[in-house]
Amino acid sequence: MKKLVLTAVISALSLNAAYAYQVELNGNATYENVDTSNGSTDFFGLGTGNSGIQGKDKPGIQGIYYFKNVTGNNAPLAEGAFTDRASNVNASYSYAKDDDLKLRLNNFNVGGEFYIPNSDFYASANIGRTYAKVKGFKQVGETDYAAEVGLLPITNLLVAVGVAGFDNQSDSETDPTIRAKYLTKIGSNDVNFEGRARFGNHDDNYDVSADYYLDRTLSIGASYDLTTADHVDNTYSIGLNARKFIQSNISIQGGLNAGQYVGNNDFGVNVGGTYRF
Repeated sequence: MKKLVLTAVISALSLNAAYAYQVELNGNATYENVDTSNGSTDFFGLGTGNSGIQGKDKPGIQGIYYFKNVTGNNAPLAEGAFTDRASNVNASYSYAKDDDLKLRLNNFNVGGEFYIPNSDFYASANIGRTYAKVKGFKQVGETDYAAEVGLLPITNLLVAVGVAGFDNQSDSETDPTIRAKYLTKIGSNDVNFEGRARFGNHDDNYDVSADYYLDRTLSIGASYDLTTADHVDNTYSIGLNARKFIQSNISIQGGLNAGQYVGNNDFGVNVGGTYRF
């Protein structure tokens, strides 16, 4: 009996040790096709969102450093940092190109998330710089930034409010934001719900998503992103995604999205991976 208990304890400790990590590396590649009056045009890139391609934001190449080891206990592997309330700093790079438009976009971003010790308070901030270059024209740049404060009133629920803005040579704007994330169970399976909104002077953005975990290693999800702007057609994107941890520290993921970009039909594909150590 004692030998059996000892074996079980050693196995459990070994599993936790194998799962613990302090650095996370992410990569995502994308393809997007948008209809135009002259047919269609294709975007290729690393990442979505800041790079100018539709869909839920995904960094092209990202590194995250956590201030303490992340174990995740019995949570889904994808949610370990959230359930552990693991403060971190991060940096990312995204890129997109459209050969038809002779367009190149480059984005650099740094940020951090901070769970205040011995409390239920949270704060985050990030700042980025995007450069756009069209052949034959001068390169232009824009600075994007965001900051928020939040509260975790119950286990695995985060509610945060903040501001997000941009500044370029011709305009600047700072908008209020609100965001929520809730990891709960439906039956015996974990489900992650997320929602966010940004209220601008001339446009608003709303994003909701859900991920259903078939087990700790495998999830399927869906998302909906809507942007409304003055004097132009709404932009929206409906997405489907899946993610699988093939080992406790390695995952692969992919997704599809379809919708309209300022009145033009839009379709995209993204694939990516994560490595933790």
